[in-house]
Amino acid sequence: MATTRRVVAKCERGCCKIKKLSEIQTSDVRTTVVQKLEFLPRLESLRGLAAVSVVGYHACGRFTDTYVTGMAPVVLFFVLSGFVLSRSLARNDDIAVFLRHRILRLFPAAIAVVLLLVALHEAFGFYLGFGPDFSPFNVMLNALMIRHDINGPMWSMTVECFATPVIILAFLGGRRFGLRVLMAAIAVLFGLSFIGSYAHLLGGYTNLAPLYAFVLGVALHFSGRRLVEGIGGRQMVVAVVAGVLFLYCGLQKQTAPIILLEACSSGLLVALIAFGDRQRGFRWLDQPVIGFYGRISYSFYLFHMIGLSVAVRISAIDGWPMLSILLSIVIGVLLTTPMAWISRRFIEEPFIAISRKWRDRRREVLTTT
Repeated sequence: MATTRRVVAKCERGCCKIKKLSEIQTSDVRTTVVQKLEFLPRLESLRGLAAVSVVGYHACGRFTDTYVTGMAPVVLFFVLSGFVLSRSLARNDDIAVFLRHRILRLFPAAIAVVLLLVALHEAFGFYLGFGPDFSPFNVMLNALMIRHDINGPMWSMTVECFATPVIILAFLGGRRFGLRVLMAAIAVLFGLSFIGSYAHLLGGYTNLAPLYAFVLGVALHFSGRRLVEGIGGRQMVVAVVAGVLFLYCGLQKQTAPIILLEACSSGLLVALIAFGDRQRGFRWLDQPVIGFYGRISYSFYLFHMIGLSVAVRISAIDGWPMLSILLSIVIGVLLTTPMAWISRRFIEEPFIAISRKWRDRRREVLTTT
């Protein structure tokens, strides 16, 4: 009888655990979930840059007739969400805990910005967009991110909520069946992105065309390391090409093929930052100011249209559209930053702490039982 082969795996405290070789999965999909999933501050910084760039896109639309809408950074958000949330599920795949964490992470700040806009409308007649409905029922729908006419950029949060079960299913499918099922899902969703009735299924400003970007992020969780290893010593060349492609596509009309290129270039950047050589190329993301905007990026995105609307009124100069755009970007960022910091400090962080306390309390209960 052949002797069963065994592998000795050392744990962090120096003890040893014996595992059968059959228990060790060799595929990328199965091994990723047992790797140490440390926090990646450079990805948070990348999210911060994307959030700030949205101000520039929206400022251009205020002073020029353009089809550039700021979709590119939103696509990057979606890829990042798929990747980061897959790592969260890899740490703890309890779906109830995951959903509770998502609710406490997304909704408090979103509710706060909707209520602030209601208060500003009642006090000063201030509003964003095309005169939204401030009836109690519509306010509730906006606070729940079912609608987004009170704060237009929240359309992407409507899609984020819609994508939550997609991310869960993609993660479970990728873990169970491997990368092929994720690539098939991406192909199907990309095909659907050409159909207008699908892209605008959720109504309002929403666009489901980049929905597959979430699945791409999930796929990078499982196979991103292998992708980067395949790139080898050409990582910085690929990063530069991906960055240039992303910026170019961001300035184009957002057709289905352009959105696909934005998703692919975003995915390459995410993979290279997460799994690439930490000593090269992306050290500028370690700058404290960029990290700061990464930490407040969610609230910054939610509140930026308030700051930008005030900035546009201050900086508009007749006959000088480019100067007006530049001034509105600078003033918009300066006005939005304190609002975002306050929201992060007094709304986001307390609810994140509540979520962690519930998680730790549940661990204690499980340990004692």
